[in-house]
Amino acid sequence: MEIPVAALQTVELFAGLTSEQLADIIEVGRATVYQKGDIILNRGDQSTEVYVLLSGQVEVVSELSENATSYVILGAGQSFGEMALLDAGPRSAAIRCVSAEAQILALGRDALLTFWQRHCEVAYMMLFNIARDLAFKLRIRNLTQEMGA
Repeated sequence: MEIPVAALQTVELFAGLTSEQLADIIEVGRATVYQKGDIILNRGDQSTEVYVLLSGQVEVVSELSENATSYVILGAGQSFGEMALLDAGPRSAAIRCVSAEAQILALGRDALLTFWQRHCEVAYMMLFNIARDLAFKLRIRNLTQEMGA
């Protein structure tokens, strides 16, 4: 499956990167298409990939059950799995496809680290974007907990 560079230009993880840099990132990743109801990740799974949602929607849930808490619905341009990319720890939530179809670009930790060693500017921008996104998510979580307390 061929991914056009334009599909990555609105992805928050890649903010600040050039078209040439985005084309290089496409070569590092692996594209997959999921159908509605497909499980992309299970909570507790070991994984070292970050995922970029190119089209469609996925749901982040506490677990895969009828009583699961839904944390958020993610759409095109958003990413997930950043924590496992950084610390290689177990997945903290489950992810399932909720749209008819979702196209996802997976970037493996080892391939990405090798790429970043050769492209330090890309590494800096992507890590900055990951840090900004995680800070935003933490801030929202803290505000939500304060309102619920």
